[in-house]
Amino acid sequence: MVKINQFLIQDVPILEVELEENIHKPLPLVIFYHGWRSSKELVLTQARKLAQKNIRVVLPDAINHGQRHTDISSIPSMTFWNSIQGNIAEFSLIRDFYNDKKLIKNQKIGVGGYSMGGMTTGALMTAHPEISAASIIMGTPNLSAYAKLVREDAKKRNIYVPKDFDLLTSWIRYYDLNLQPEKINNRPLLFWHGTDDRRIPYQQSRKFFEKIHPENYGQQTAFITGYKAGHLVEPRLMDKIANFFEYYLE
Repeated sequence: MVKINQFLIQDVPILEVELEENIHKPLPLVIFYHGWRSSKELVLTQARKLAQKNIRVVLPDAINHGQRHTDISSIPSMTFWNSIQGNIAEFSLIRDFYNDKKLIKNQKIGVGGYSMGGMTTGALMTAHPEISAASIIMGTPNLSAYAKLVREDAKKRNIYVPKDFDLLTSWIRYYDLNLQPEKINNRPLLFWHGTDDRRIPYQQSRKFFEKIHPENYGQQTAFITGYKAGHLVEPRLMDKIANFFEYYLE
């Protein structure tokens, strides 16, 4: 039976998901991030599938989401980037909470996410070599290109964008996996993206994969294309994600 515990790690609301018989046991840890305008509760199906693999799963609410819900800024993607930045800042807090309790088996830590959560995952890969395996699901690893796309689209629609927006979000380049792909360092990394995704371009992820896969640091990357698929995760894909983490975190 899968057990779901809800509590705060400092000020971060999380759901902890694990099999009931595994409570208080050291297990591989997967931190899984939800998407834009979503919440931790909406990725529970994925978490349950991971928990069935004897993995402890932590689902945080990003800043501005779920229990931390706030209104969206009228400046395009300002709230979006703030949410990702918050996820990055809070990752170590969550990791240390479980590490201090000696609940991470063999220091195996996985990170994954959908959409905005996938972009969070790519960013974390640039700064945290302790991550053992990761999955970027319908989220681009090319943060700078996506930020530029949003700005250009806003200008076309005559929506106000600050002239210094690039400076205001200058932290992005330091966590852009596309600018430092060697940071993958041959760690297992799974991509999935639908060809008909209208929110985050399929080609940004696919081009990144084609660039890095021949390199030594990218030998353990895999890319699953969702042909004719949009911005939506189906149960079969959730099973593949669970199998991926089970294999690489055992």
